[in-house]
Amino acid sequence: MDDEDLVRELVARTLREAGYRVLEASHGAGAIGLLEPRSNAVDLVVCDLVMPVLGGKEVAEWIRQHSPAVPLLFISGYPRAYLEAHNLFDPRVPMLRKPFLPSRLLEAVEEQVASHPPVERRRGQRGPDRESPRSTGR
Repeated sequence: MDDEDLVRELVARTLREAGYRVLEASHGAGAIGLLEPRSNAVDLVVCDLVMPVLGGKEVAEWIRQHSPAVPLLFISGYPRAYLEAHNLFDPRVPMLRKPFLPSRLLEAVEEQVASHPPVERRRGQRGPDRESPRSTGR
């Protein structure tokens, strides 16, 4: 999820071309609305940290409460010092700095997906709307 249309479209296109199923949202509240009914079918959430309505930190807190096994990858154009000063940085979540190349995005996504077992193995079942073995919500 990203509030910048161009970034969101680039991320979505890159991931789809790599074989991922992508859910898109322009702010955190929209992302939670997408995640809530299908969190057991999402293998990764790619999330901008600074957005209107609800930011990445709030989305991460919601995920930790409702779907703690779902990993996150933050993206942000803000420097780490700014994020730390505004209590937005979370050292537990990997962060990719904007701007980034599509190849770097894919590398970061693959690292996160590889380091966490697929949802089916975590839950012991397939999600209701699981369309492919590679799925990411954003």
